Formats: sequence, structure tokens, C-alpha cells
Amino acid sequence: MADASEPLAGYARAIMGGAGAERIVGREDRQDSWREADCEVTLRERVYRFDNGVAIRRSIEVDDYPSELACAESWITYEVLELGGSPGIEPMRKSFDNGCREAFWLRYHSDAAI
Repeated sequence: MADASEPLAGYARAIMGGAGAERIVGREDRQDSWREADCEVTLRERVYRFDNGVAIRRSIEVDDYPSELACAESWITYEVLELGGSPGIEPMRKSFDNGCREAFWLRYHSDAAI
């Protein structure tokens, strides 16, 4: 029933400390790093648990390769792990190749609420 689905952007905004942040009841962190070519890569994952049973993982993978870009390349992913009491979340997974694209998506969906 796609009509009843909640927007992933609403949960993402809560994760970033915006509206709905008070609904986060738990966090679990994991970090890993490795060498790839001539740089160090770091993967940070945090699973957020919401008061309705929803669990969403936000992953950020960055490297220490020097970059002059304002929006340096990074890999950011939101993934729904558990629906809990939600009727559905759309999309179930969303990825970005830098923080600027993530910020634009959050601004574009600023009216999304959970």
C-alpha cells in the first residue's frame, strides 16, 4: 500500500537532529578503516532505532585523499533495516556521493515528517 508509506527523508532529517529527533530511542555505532591505493578509507555506520520500532542505518564512507572540492567525494547511504510499526518507508534505501547532494535532498523534502 504505497499511499500509506512514510518518507525516508523524514527519518533522515530526524537522524540529522531536525524535526522528529526526539523519536530516536537508541543508537548503535560501528567503525572500520582500511588502506586502499594511496589513502585511508573510513566507514562509519550508525543504526538509529525509533520509538515505533523502525531501524535505519546511516553509513558514511570517506577517504583521506586530498581534495580541493567544496563537496568532497564521500559515500552516504540510508537503509531501512526494520519497519517496526511503520506501514512502509519509501525509498527503502537512498545513497549519495557527497554531503552536498544529501543536504539538497533533505532540503527538497523538508516537509517530510515522521
